[in-house]
Amino acid sequence: MPFSRAKSFDLSGLRRITSDGKFIPEVDGFRLLAILLVIFDHIHGQIALHVGTVWPSVLSIADGGRRGVEFFFVISGFILGLPFARRALVSSPSDSQRPFSYRAYLLRRVTRLEPPYVLSLVLRLGLIVMVFHEDLRQLAPHFWASLFYVHNLVFADMSRVSPPTWSLEVEVQFYLLAPFLAAVFGMSNRTARRGLLIAATLGLSVLSQLYLKDIPRATLSLAGNAQYFTAGFLLCDFYLVAWRVRVSGYLLDAAGIALLVPLLYGGGPVTALLFPFGVLAVYMAGLRGVLLPKLFAQPLVSVAGGMCYSVYLTHGTVLAALGLVLRKLPFGSLPMAGQQVALIGLSLVVVFAAGTLYFVLIERPCMDPRWPRRLVALLRSHRAVPAQSP
Repeated sequence: MPFSRAKSFDLSGLRRITSDGKFIPEVDGFRLLAILLVIFDHIHGQIALHVGTVWPSVLSIADGGRRGVEFFFVISGFILGLPFARRALVSSPSDSQRPFSYRAYLLRRVTRLEPPYVLSLVLRLGLIVMVFHEDLRQLAPHFWASLFYVHNLVFADMSRVSPPTWSLEVEVQFYLLAPFLAAVFGMSNRTARRGLLIAATLGLSVLSQLYLKDIPRATLSLAGNAQYFTAGFLLCDFYLVAWRVRVSGYLLDAAGIALLVPLLYGGGPVTALLFPFGVLAVYMAGLRGVLLPKLFAQPLVSVAGGMCYSVYLTHGTVLAALGLVLRKLPFGSLPMAGQQVALIGLSLVVVFAAGTLYFVLIERPCMDPRWPRRLVALLRSHRAVPAQSP
């Protein structure tokens, strides 16, 4: 019997729940690319350190973790800017006049993202104290600063409790400002609007690379990373508003694929300066090309990318725990290539298995904006049940 589409695995139950119902599967595919860059870099930094494996340069992408985060920043600019861009550029007059509630906007952040974040910090702190035997009193200030997204500002360094969460502090800063920055979409002149976004992205990139890159509090804040978010805003504009010049989808595919090599392996100042535009071009190819959108929108790719927040929150803890186990395994008896394949494969399986479990149990339920009301109703119903007499 030939393979039937109906017989394929149904992954819809693992998809992210969006508040507006407008789901773009390619964007979750982009998230998978970004999280893989982060994970590969951290596998190199943590697992290889525990086992003592020397990695060839082809697997050790220069500062891959940082570049993966920058890929994420462009996605965040796109996702947060898109509702405002839609209202201003393509919605009907009645939709565009609907009032925006900043309070509801912030509440959505608190109910959607804070529970997974807080729990991951608590779990990470417990691992560090109970397994690695670090002093809780010394870690407490770092924990509280991380909990309230001020660690980078206070300590001018990544968190001792959960280093990867430095980027979430940057994301929160942009989240607070995004509704105001999105006023740029109110400019009716397309050329002027795009010109302003291009100039802002380039200017912020120059500022970051020439003047802020040696200032930790700047590089770990929105000030040193704003160019990636404005590139995301520019991607919104290109995505929603038709181009005046028609570009072949296959040409976009070729450009997007060709740009990945210098973006990932180029280490010069020009690459750093133009990086936001390179990521923008890759994502534009992934949205408007012919082949790349099919790749990024593949259900398995898209669903795995949709879990990236859970994977990002848990992967450091999982890799640290896995490293303790791997110390006891006889990897040294394998040839170098075998060590690398085994380490990468095992790490990816464990990281994504743990991230999937965290997503299903913790993050995905929080995607339902009604969960706080349902929880309160459930608690009230239990309280209202009279106690059974003996």
